[in-house]
Amino acid sequence: MLLAKQPCIYLLICLFSGLSGSFISPLLSLYLIEALGVSPLTMGFFMTCMVLSGVLVSQFVAKKSDAGLSRKRIILTGQCGFMVTTIILALTQHYYTALLAVIFFMSLNAAAAPQIFTMGRSYADKHLGDKAVVFVSMMRAAMALSWVIGPPLAFLINDLFSFQQTFLIAGFFSASAFITVLKGLPDIQIKKAESTPKSVQTGNWLNISGVLLFLISMFFVFSANNMYITSISLYITQELNFDAKWVGYFMGIAAFIEIPIMLSAGYLAPRIGSARLIYIACISGTVFYSGLLFAEQIWHFMLLQLFNGLFIGINASLGMVVVQDMMKKQMGMASTLFNNSLMLSGLSSSLMVGLIAEYISYYAVFGASALFCLTGLFFMRFAQKAQQKPASEFVHQVYAE
Repeated sequence: MLLAKQPCIYLLICLFSGLSGSFISPLLSLYLIEALGVSPLTMGFFMTCMVLSGVLVSQFVAKKSDAGLSRKRIILTGQCGFMVTTIILALTQHYYTALLAVIFFMSLNAAAAPQIFTMGRSYADKHLGDKAVVFVSMMRAAMALSWVIGPPLAFLINDLFSFQQTFLIAGFFSASAFITVLKGLPDIQIKKAESTPKSVQTGNWLNISGVLLFLISMFFVFSANNMYITSISLYITQELNFDAKWVGYFMGIAAFIEIPIMLSAGYLAPRIGSARLIYIACISGTVFYSGLLFAEQIWHFMLLQLFNGLFIGINASLGMVVVQDMMKKQMGMASTLFNNSLMLSGLSSSLMVGLIAEYISYYAVFGASALFCLTGLFFMRFAQKAQQKPASEFVHQVYAE
């Protein structure tokens, strides 16, 4: 069942969509600093505007999608927005042109990303039964696979050619995702049931116990990760004087490690408990970022990617599933809230990296990432207490069918 035609289409969409993002995200800070010649603070402002616009658009679209707006059309519009953005970034050398591109076009792609997982989860709940969580983990693993391939290729192409060719290839992968969605997914529109409680209809997700605290936990967890992604290429090239290609290798190794961890997390969560696995992940993240403070050789960074893969693999695999299961009557909103917590973490990390790099160094960013991991761990504990149940009952409720 998991390898039938329709599940494979969802996995292909995740792969192509992930490849498009993995060609842009690792290079964006380097592009702003080296190609456009901006300061770290200006880079932080750029990232902040990009993330904030994406959060606002995706939150608005999420309510519309749960009210019946076609998820397929949202995804197609988002891919179009991404393609337009890559073309503009490839052709312009002006900071404000690039800024306007990410605000008005990249934000559409931010709205589309959670809808892919919402459609996949809805399909899995209907057709795959108790394998739904495993299928969502497979979708996340397909996204991780794109990060095994994407960053090393992106840095290699950028070294051989330029940012222009790299961004255009990202647009090509987005076009591939567009075609796969257009030809492979049904255009399903959801109608609100008349019996749905008013609190659910109005999107009052704050009344659902534990959701906000869990999202705050994910915000700190992924803020730590985004600070690392934003700063590592600049730290490696400007402070350690290594070639930029090594950053692509680091990210590829981490993503390669994430794949079996994501797949395993889907099987282990109902047995061991999502909370326990997320605790392990946050501890691994703390070890990873603390280790970066002492890493000096290439092999140090490579070895530490084991902890990075464990950290991201578990959180990326289980985080969205937990929120979706807490909000089963608002699947689109649940996926978007999780995605927006990730995007807001990008906003926070951009500001933090800009300030820390401007006034201290890129090296100091990793210390802040370690502290953010520990904070995420504490909020995860608070989310459990908010459920007013023991951890085992909390996990049972989250994964109950």
